[in-house]
Amino acid sequence: MSIRRPAAPAAADPAPAHTGHNRAPLDELIPAEFRAELLRERPDFLTRFADVIAAADRAEAIDDETLGRCGDLVKICRAMDAHVTATHKAVKEPHLLAGRLCDAEKNALAEQLATAKRKVEDKANAFIARREAAARAERERIAAEERAAAERAAAAERERIRAEQLAAEAARSAAGEEERIAAEQRAAKAAREAEEAMKAAALAPAAPSRSEPVRSDAGATVSGKQEWKSEVTDYQLAFIAVEDNAHVRAAIDKAVAALVRAGKREIPGTRIWPVAKASFR
Repeated sequence: MSIRRPAAPAAADPAPAHTGHNRAPLDELIPAEFRAELLRERPDFLTRFADVIAAADRAEAIDDETLGRCGDLVKICRAMDAHVTATHKAVKEPHLLAGRLCDAEKNALAEQLATAKRKVEDKANAFIARREAAARAERERIAAEERAAAERAAAAERERIRAEQLAAEAARSAAGEEERIAAEQRAAKAAREAEEAMKAAALAPAAPSRSEPVRSDAGATVSGKQEWKSEVTDYQLAFIAVEDNAHVRAAIDKAVAALVRAGKREIPGTRIWPVAKASFR
């Protein structure tokens, strides 16, 4: 009788390899691609490049003839720079496209997360605002109760003093014992009422404490905070307040330089002067 062997388990599918898995590292690949493109139509470019760099060190401008040679050298530098720039664009474009595609995928996911986060934050902010409004209303209610209790206590104290004064006066000028006793009873009653009013004022509820931070089972901590916002309503007054700020001064320098380049020659608080420079064409 033959023995049937169990079938061998199917081999697991290999994990997909990342695109370019066997390619050289980028810090080797990109310089090599750039150099190959740079020399593709101009094999002697780097030799001429070194010659131009060395010639710049030797250049002089001491008369019209040497000034003209400087002009020739500047034109050569411009032409070489144009070739370098064109090479840069040609080599970078595929990588730039890959970067854009990668950015698009990342940005699409990030935007959905940002939208979801804003929705949750808006709901939490609305709750915090409602809770703070309720706490503020409660504090105002308690403060009003405390003021009213204090006013009642003060009024009762004034009534007690007046009753005591009336009792003393009645004792001095009372026509009979009954009138004196009645005045003393009124004074005692006023004293008791004043004492009760002062006790009630002392027992007025204290303002509620601030809410403690909320901690979720997953470890998140949420608490309320106060954030200040601003809106400029008068730019002249606002400028006076921030004119010493370094960022404001840098913005002013940039705006003035743009006006001068555009042809403006008189700006209050600004010194404008010409500088002689060579023009290479």
